[in-house]
Amino acid sequence: MLANFINKTTSKQPGIHVHNGTVARLIDFAPGVESPLHRAVSLDYGVVIEGVFKLVLDSGEERLMRPGDTCVNRATAHKWINVTGNGTLPGRMLFILLDVNPVFAGGKQLEGYLGTLAKDYEGR
Repeated sequence: MLANFINKTTSKQPGIHVHNGTVARLIDFAPGVESPLHRAVSLDYGVVIEGVFKLVLDSGEERLMRPGDTCVNRATAHKWINVTGNGTLPGRMLFILLDVNPVFAGGKQLEGYLGTLAKDYEGR
């Protein structure tokens, strides 16, 4: 019975963000995992729940984030690296993604890109 419930709920997963909506994700990162550089065209809150994470922007700027630290991104290209226990322990983050109006830079509308994450969101 539980397997059916899990299957039904996971088959309706939203895209990276939802038009006129909000998405909340609690993500467990394996030790040493590094996300691809990506940009979601949304307003994102990333909250470290457990562990230590390195936030890296496409400019090369980096910040170490610890439990309770919050990052706010709006269409910023970035990646996350789980550095908990020098990359030997898992970590957990909460992400809240809110739909926003298009973002423009230099007179051009910024487009989202997900890198290797794209395959996980095809058709959503």
